[in-house]
Amino acid sequence: MRNLLLAGLLLCLWTVGLAQTNDSYLQGVVLDKQAKGIASATVTLLNSKQSTETDLEGKFSFKTPIGKTDNQLKVTALGYVSKTISLENINGNRISITLTQDEQRIEEVQVNAVRQEQVTAVRQSLDEQQIQESKGKVLAEVFGNMSGVSLLSSGHSVIKPVINGLHSNRILLLNQGIKQEGQQWGLEHAPEIDPFSAEQFELIKGAQAVRYGADALAGVLIAKSSNINTDKIQGLADLIGYSNGRGAAINAQLSGGLKAISGLGWKVQASGKKLGNSKAADYYMGNTGVEEFNFSGQLQYQLKNQKFDAYYSRFQTDLGVFYGAHVGTVEDILARIEHGKPLENYGFSYDIGAPRQQVSHQLGRLKYQNSFQSGYELEVQYGWQRNHRQEFDLRRSVSDDVPMSDMVLETQNLEAILSKNGHSIGMQAGTQVNNNVPGTGTTPIIPNFDSWSIGLFGLHQKTWNRFTAEAGWRYDYRHFDAAGYRYKYMDKDDALPQLYKLEDNREFHNFSGSLGGLYRINDLWRLKSSLGLAWRAPTANELYSDGLHHGAGIYEIGRLNLKAEQGYKWINSISRQSENFQFQADVYGQYISNYIYSMPNPDSVRQTIRGTFPVFSYTQHNALFYGLDLNLNWKIDPSFRYQVNAGLVRAKNLDLNSYLPYIPSDQMTHSLQWTYDRKNEGYIKFSHQFVAKQDRYEAGSDFAAPPAAYHLFHFYAAQPFQLGNNKASVALRVENLLNRSYKDYMDRFRYYADRQGRNIVLSLHYNF
Repeated sequence: MRNLLLAGLLLCLWTVGLAQTNDSYLQGVVLDKQAKGIASATVTLLNSKQSTETDLEGKFSFKTPIGKTDNQLKVTALGYVSKTISLENINGNRISITLTQDEQRIEEVQVNAVRQEQVTAVRQSLDEQQIQESKGKVLAEVFGNMSGVSLLSSGHSVIKPVINGLHSNRILLLNQGIKQEGQQWGLEHAPEIDPFSAEQFELIKGAQAVRYGADALAGVLIAKSSNINTDKIQGLADLIGYSNGRGAAINAQLSGGLKAISGLGWKVQASGKKLGNSKAADYYMGNTGVEEFNFSGQLQYQLKNQKFDAYYSRFQTDLGVFYGAHVGTVEDILARIEHGKPLENYGFSYDIGAPRQQVSHQLGRLKYQNSFQSGYELEVQYGWQRNHRQEFDLRRSVSDDVPMSDMVLETQNLEAILSKNGHSIGMQAGTQVNNNVPGTGTTPIIPNFDSWSIGLFGLHQKTWNRFTAEAGWRYDYRHFDAAGYRYKYMDKDDALPQLYKLEDNREFHNFSGSLGGLYRINDLWRLKSSLGLAWRAPTANELYSDGLHHGAGIYEIGRLNLKAEQGYKWINSISRQSENFQFQADVYGQYISNYIYSMPNPDSVRQTIRGTFPVFSYTQHNALFYGLDLNLNWKIDPSFRYQVNAGLVRAKNLDLNSYLPYIPSDQMTHSLQWTYDRKNEGYIKFSHQFVAKQDRYEAGSDFAAPPAAYHLFHFYAAQPFQLGNNKASVALRVENLLNRSYKDYMDRFRYYADRQGRNIVLSLHYNF
């Protein structure tokens, strides 16, 4: 680690030394009234017809010096009034532009942002209304509002996002700019992130391995906070009540600046949640309560061309695991699968007993940014994370308060990026240590391991009028050491397994690359195409796991001879962006060499002292994924709006010419919204969700065939109002309006229970 930090320091010093040359080109930032950067805004020099697009933080730059005849700049963005400004009275080559939305005045705030994004990547972000409608949901459900994102669940509380059929370690999740590192390898391990701590949510589809890391075969999900407004003290509060689970959630946030220290901003935030047993349409699911308490704090210090940022968050959850997934005998498990719902009658309770999970996740970040007068931009960032997972079960010989599994994962990473004129180079280095805490009295499902990695990358952009081309390269090296114990099963059915000591070390390294293009057909239509190569090393659970996956109620067995995955993804997107009509269609195909997946073995169950469980084993084959995502938003008139999200994915095992398991089926959600109070923007919305039966399935390859297709109806109503000088709103959300009994193919508990029934959610939001 010392050598990695030294290499990072040398890179930082080298980049500062480079940032001394001078070149004249225009750069700036496009903001809204909350000082949030507006992504994907089009910035055009009217005389020369040069055009570019803002990145995620609203930042833009022209890659060639501005000519003498270029004296007018036009900025257009979805949902904002277009703006044309004169460059004749601008001092220097930096500019801040603010756009007006819904005839409200936008305050002009200068924000410097230096992170260069891949403008040819296919992106989608949630607007303010979608974020408000998602308040109180878990993180994966928030991202589930985007086309191409489906959900993999283990009951109601443990939900993971899926992008184009891929999930877990193939999705890179950025939490406040830091790659989230928890025990995300488990299908029952949801991301340990509080959605209340973020104000911006974005999806980047494609194999974006060049900029973000080697694991992003499916894409990147981004959750982050906005820049802090230091001009005044402001805050918000949310109070949410749920009928299903008879619980509540609360969130509060306060931010501002200090008059004594100009440029210093601060923010504090905290949230909590408590739910009891969730309910299907006509029965309760025992031991499915949830308790959460989370908080975060942030400091920002802004100088003329420099910015310092410190952030800390802690996520803490205690959740029960459905009793019906932990059974005693082979006959019992087969009877439950055949019955399809719990054999017991559970009542309502807030108690969380064994089996249960207790997880805490801490994240710290230090970031430094500098925009040099020469045009160079430097960003250096250090991140630290500590993930502590404990899983409790019914114990015979010891107390239930002693965990069956107790794992601590610590991660550190360092990143440095230097950018100028559409070119950037960077370095990422990290270490990771996983320790199983002794004293559980059981053999851990995965061994202790140490890992360290280093990556170098470059990204290059060039714009010709309406066309932007982009290319990237990356090299990663990863070293992995593991030590622990593993079971070896004998050939005879009546032979007891033998425990042996495992010591293993491995090295993985590979190149990644990307090539993309963006063509602005006109002010409304855009065409993107991106070809990416990404790779992923097998994880500890895929290599070494041998034990019960507690939350999913399955027994999982790893495979020691797994190779690294390599993915080649081509994605093409066409979009139209105007004030009244937005449309985006994404067509993709991805070939993955050595695709690793967990395969159910319907002929085998595993009996342990903790019960009897279905067996899932890891295997590896070449695979092909392809599909289509569609997003449409049509403002029919000032009062009515129609929206559609749809997606389909196809996946084949090329080696065996068969279908892959646990691939999302075709689905579509569409809604009609009526704004009955145009002054205050009060509205009601009905939505219909259709999920087809997964017919692309190998008969006899699972413990139960895929469930039937289902239709769900949802309702949402919101009424903003003034409370003194401040804004507030009250909202009513009804999920599964008709209280439909249904099962989802992507739910690991579908063997034993239905999905959640009707849920009435009442929320109050207050800004001050």
